[in-house]
Amino acid sequence: MTRRRKILLRVGLGFIAACVLLVAYDCTVGPLKFRYLIHRVESARTADEERKAFQLAADWGRVWEVDRLSPKDMAADGRRITGDWLLRLEWLESSPFGGGAYVAYRAVIDTNNLQVLARNY
Repeated sequence: MTRRRKILLRVGLGFIAACVLLVAYDCTVGPLKFRYLIHRVESARTADEERKAFQLAADWGRVWEVDRLSPKDMAADGRRITGDWLLRLEWLESSPFGGGAYVAYRAVIDTNNLQVLARNY
């Protein structure tokens, strides 16, 4: 095998390895990261936990939409969340498995925490 072929083979294998790593990241690390973010946003129990969850969500992903929902919207979606402020938080990134965007739903405890999302929105 000539020197040129060896170099081309190494470059080709390096390119294939980079492509495999990129696909592996998109199919494993990305979904795990967003499942964690959704869990943090939806499971926050106090105003401080909620603020930290919103900050984490804004730092780790590109928040695309922050919508205030009505109770009718939540009922139509099949969710049983009640409160004065019902929030739908959507990231720009989408799931490679479902094709849709990553979304979290929550009844906001402290509306001042929404300023965290507004700064990064």
